[in-house]
Amino acid sequence: MNQPIAPIAVRPWTLNGMSEHLIVSHYENNYGGAVRTLNAVRAELAALEAGAPAARVRALKREELSAMGSVALHELYFGNLGGEGNKVPPEVAALLEAHFGSATAWRRDFVGSAQALAGGSGWVLLTYSRRQQRFWNQIAFDHTQAAVDAAPVLALDMYEHAYHLDFGANATAYIDAFMRNVSWAAVVARIAAVRADRPLPEEDPSDRSLPSMSIEELAAQLAKGEPIQVLDARPRHHISRTIDLMEGAVWRDPDRVEEWVGELSPGQPVAVYCAYGFHVGCGITRTLRERGYDARFIRGGVSAWYAAGGPRALRPAGH
Repeated sequence: MNQPIAPIAVRPWTLNGMSEHLIVSHYENNYGGAVRTLNAVRAELAALEAGAPAARVRALKREELSAMGSVALHELYFGNLGGEGNKVPPEVAALLEAHFGSATAWRRDFVGSAQALAGGSGWVLLTYSRRQQRFWNQIAFDHTQAAVDAAPVLALDMYEHAYHLDFGANATAYIDAFMRNVSWAAVVARIAAVRADRPLPEEDPSDRSLPSMSIEELAAQLAKGEPIQVLDARPRHHISRTIDLMEGAVWRDPDRVEEWVGELSPGQPVAVYCAYGFHVGCGITRTLRERGYDARFIRGGVSAWYAAGGPRALRPAGH
């Protein structure tokens, strides 16, 4: 079974000092690339015949572990962005004091660990050890160095791809921007899960009450020639910056639903996407369903299409 592209778990335009271009590029190219690599490696492993060379098995298993780590850490990274990082909630401050002496001491150690990776690569993780029942800050020099029986509750990507578009080589400025944007609500939810020996919560901002479909499911339906109306509902200000449309899609202004809703075929299902798979896309899906259409939103939107390697710039938007 293929690893799915998860919806981006942050609204990129809301971040303080980190551009939408930086976050979307990171999601589409680096996270998406990790998912594609993982699926390709697993396909090769499944196709190996008995007696395959040991060196080949080792190489594929090593690559699988690296890709799995990259996918998981990137999903955690996007999920712990989007808050007011300088406002540490009392319950987190108390926990940090118990394990590090104070919230200030924790921050000094976490930021210092990140600065130690400047110009290199890796991750800095606030990690909970289930075995020792304690928190500590960990450096992972690549995607395979997660601690045994431990769970990261805060992830900072220190690979240059995470910051170079905005900050160049100024890793310190990036670290400061990251700390301003930490979503402590996400960290609190993760802490509660790991301390109760539950799985980490999924990083998905979509409206779960609405029917949805993945990019892979849509692509499979299109490949079979099944009748489906693909609706691009990105806002006008967003669509004006790009001419990329998903294959088979038509763009319609989400602010003018009443003007175009009658153009849809009532007997055919509708797949709705916007930039990121929630926000506008969910709203249009809800509106169409209220009018009797069999509408579903696409998890991850057009960004997930790109992350999955979908074609770009098929034709000018609106044509």
